[in-house]
Amino acid sequence: MHPLLPNFFIVGAAKSGTSSLDRYLSQHPDIYIPPKKEAHFFSIADFPSQFEGPGDEGMNLYTVRNPSEYEQLFDGVRNETSIGESSVFYLYYPGTAKRIQRAIPNAKVIVILRNPVDRAFSAYTHLIRDGRETLSFEQSLAQEEKRKSMHFEPMWLYRELGLYSTQVKRYLDVFGREQVHVVIFEEFLKNPEEHLKGVLNFLGVKADIEIDTSTEYNESGQPKLRWMYDFISKPNGLKEIIKPLFPPAMREKLGIRAKSMMLTKMQMETATRAKLTNYFAGDIARLEEILERSLSVWTNWNREPDLARVEGTSV
Repeated sequence: MHPLLPNFFIVGAAKSGTSSLDRYLSQHPDIYIPPKKEAHFFSIADFPSQFEGPGDEGMNLYTVRNPSEYEQLFDGVRNETSIGESSVFYLYYPGTAKRIQRAIPNAKVIVILRNPVDRAFSAYTHLIRDGRETLSFEQSLAQEEKRKSMHFEPMWLYRELGLYSTQVKRYLDVFGREQVHVVIFEEFLKNPEEHLKGVLNFLGVKADIEIDTSTEYNESGQPKLRWMYDFISKPNGLKEIIKPLFPPAMREKLGIRAKSMMLTKMQMETATRAKLTNYFAGDIARLEEILERSLSVWTNWNREPDLARVEGTSV
């Protein structure tokens, strides 16, 4: 095998903080994660010939299908000992875990999970943000099976992606518990430094490294002004002209801050939340048995003040 293939993976779930965790880990001097997220190389065999949903062209064009192109993602590795890759649908596709294990038997796997009700709504507002979703949340839930049959990409599967128990069990069965580390998003949000140290210890790198966790990446929401949000978030000539005036790190932070300021957080209907809570209850109970731990942070969720921003946000 190529000596610089990853030795750890962030496999999802989508809209559960994977982007933030990816960028936080990239700050560590002994960790390399390529700037390109969502290569989905090990899931390609499960993909349809192409995805057909509005805006799904990104999945068709930017996923990495060629082994040599995948290896090139890690050409930037220098002296880092821990090499990672993040693709949020690795958790969802059934054949991915075995493909990763066959290629990299000793790989470590990080799973980050969010209350599936909130994860579903965050995925919805993510597609609203990008101008792809046009239905109400309730209408879109009713269309989920139809959209799946029409080969929409998995981000549209608001409920199905949140049925974690089978997805997580698959990785535990393939890799064993010692190679799988599960993070709960709501706990991570409350104390990112503590849970980040847990991830670093799992990866076997120094945990007493200062990492900036103040930025939340990939937020979702309703753009206040569509044209302004698109100007900030999409490539354009003016941005290319002023780009060299700012260092890359500053440019990234300014862009994230500007996009965040342009988003309004959306709220889920109370009745819809109740229906989804009931829908996911059995799967959460099975997940508790599989993980051998309580998920009361989900089942007793009560909108504490410091968790209020979870509603409708992405990370």
